[in-house]
Amino acid sequence: MTKLTSSILLGALAGTSLPLVASAQDLGAARGYEISLASTTTDQARVREENGVRKLRKTDEEFTNEQASVRFSPDGRRALYVHMRTSPINEGTAMERSPEHRMQCALTALETYQEADGSVAVRRPSTAMYDIFATDNDGNEYRNCNKPELMVIAGGQYVALEFNYQAQGNGDTKRYMKVFDWDLNPVRIKNNQGQTQEQVVVMAKNNDDCSMHQSGAGQSGAPYYDVGGVTRFASWDGCNGNGADDGWFRATEVACTGTGTEAECQIKKLFDLSLAKREERSRGRCTVGGADLSFAVCTWTEGNTQPQREGTWIAAVDLNPDSNDRLLWKERLNYKQTLEVNGEDREYYAMRAQHGRVMAKGPDGNLVATDEIIFQDTGNRGGNNNDKKGGRSDIMNLAVIKTAREGFTFSMPMVNIDMTASEVFDGFEATHISLAEAVFGKGDQLIPGFTLLQGIHTAASRDAEIKTIGYDPVTKSLVNLGKHLAGASYDRHLYSNYLGNNPGNQGRNFAGSDLVRNPFEGQNGSKVQFFVAHALTGKSSLPTHMDSAVKPSAYLSLLPVAFSAEAEDPGGGYNDNLPGDDSDDDDEPADLSGRDSNAQLTGGCQTGGASSGGLVLLGLALVAVRRRRAA
Repeated sequence: MTKLTSSILLGALAGTSLPLVASAQDLGAARGYEISLASTTTDQARVREENGVRKLRKTDEEFTNEQASVRFSPDGRRALYVHMRTSPINEGTAMERSPEHRMQCALTALETYQEADGSVAVRRPSTAMYDIFATDNDGNEYRNCNKPELMVIAGGQYVALEFNYQAQGNGDTKRYMKVFDWDLNPVRIKNNQGQTQEQVVVMAKNNDDCSMHQSGAGQSGAPYYDVGGVTRFASWDGCNGNGADDGWFRATEVACTGTGTEAECQIKKLFDLSLAKREERSRGRCTVGGADLSFAVCTWTEGNTQPQREGTWIAAVDLNPDSNDRLLWKERLNYKQTLEVNGEDREYYAMRAQHGRVMAKGPDGNLVATDEIIFQDTGNRGGNNNDKKGGRSDIMNLAVIKTAREGFTFSMPMVNIDMTASEVFDGFEATHISLAEAVFGKGDQLIPGFTLLQGIHTAASRDAEIKTIGYDPVTKSLVNLGKHLAGASYDRHLYSNYLGNNPGNQGRNFAGSDLVRNPFEGQNGSKVQFFVAHALTGKSSLPTHMDSAVKPSAYLSLLPVAFSAEAEDPGGGYNDNLPGDDSDDDDEPADLSGRDSNAQLTGGCQTGGASSGGLVLLGLALVAVRRRRAA
């Protein structure tokens, strides 16, 4: 377990420039930043005592601090962070506020800056030092602001916030949108009829609850048009209930005009299209990329049971405004698989589909999405019964798929990895993992890839883990790049499951992510080109937070993934397979049991346990803590 020692920096607010007390850090190690601690004096969860130990008690509609998302500005210098929150914000200051009606969404403004060693860090800007509650809803069963997500719009000028809300007296949960600038000022919004509203409905279905999406990258949608203040983006909406009970593609437009106090944005849904006819936990995602931006690609899991039994799917949707037939193609990717475990054949169902775009570096140094996607799902065995964990994921399926309006082909055929035997995924459990796009390497020797974030199922106060995997487009193979500590904890299950609606039966946490170009590359010794930001909520390891009654806190993790050509060999969990790494590569190819001879995961070095670097506490008075390797 990672141990912490703290040192308080006195006297100034978060927006001021202060030297930070931080341990020496390997280049490449993730750093965690505290966004907002849970309260230790108010907003306490109910507990029970068992053999002298206080344990969390299941409490209907209690809720917790969870479901975080983050989005950076195009230049990487500003960010907004949002999460569901039951604890007060700005605690201990004159701006302390508790959420109305038990739970609302809290918004935090952040700016990036350089520490003394040149590394990128975050803090609250002087123009927005205090958090705000972005919503003030009074919902049925306290469903006031669930599954919040952020979307950069209007050429990077504003940020749209989407969230789920079920109003009192209304049996359906609907998806809404609000708009803010980077200093947390709300922008005036109108619906499609030109009526000014506090929040605008973007997705609703009769007798169904909307919406659910993939955890990790691009939850809120993929922009496919952003010109002259008008942004259009493609989203997935799983709408579950007693109505159509479908998974939907949705196209939304936000048109913004004016600036400052005269700014306003009109929000409208352009169209939607049912793709999954058997919706239960589809958790889909839709993205756009390549030279042809006239269509979107979606992936999801289908089935009316828990867990689902109808496999994982892919489809393409026509985005042309005058299209009469939106569905271009649709196909099931994986269904049922048989894996031999302990000498016995066992049947697994494909589920928990996720995908991210293969990213490439453009002439200006920025990353662009290509026409290829990296697809991932897991083979699940078991079910939701006896109030236990809903099965186990012993197979990970991975493929790289090239997409076009006419159909798709496999750039890299599907790899079926036996996680019970794989050295690469040793100790990595695939339940509720979050996928994010990434690029890896040094200088111009970058390859695309992805990260997989693994949280803690029992809410233990230890670092989440991030698995990094590259894709070599020359050899058409995946490359193991090691396992890393996130620098912050992530409770993927326990508090959200025990304190939500139907406690113990349903409920999981979500983590947002963003792939960001470092705005300080080459300045003051900075050797990081790109980093992946993860928005996390998990238990703090501070002694005052060890009580089960204290809820999870909000964190941001920054993991460097690409470096300058002259950078030393990155530590923090990276192995010798990193492109551009000059050290000797002694790793042997990982054993995939010969499941697919045409595509394999190369490189077997497993390098977890590296130092996670400094965890900088972003209170209104900054607190820095030092992380050490456990003995």
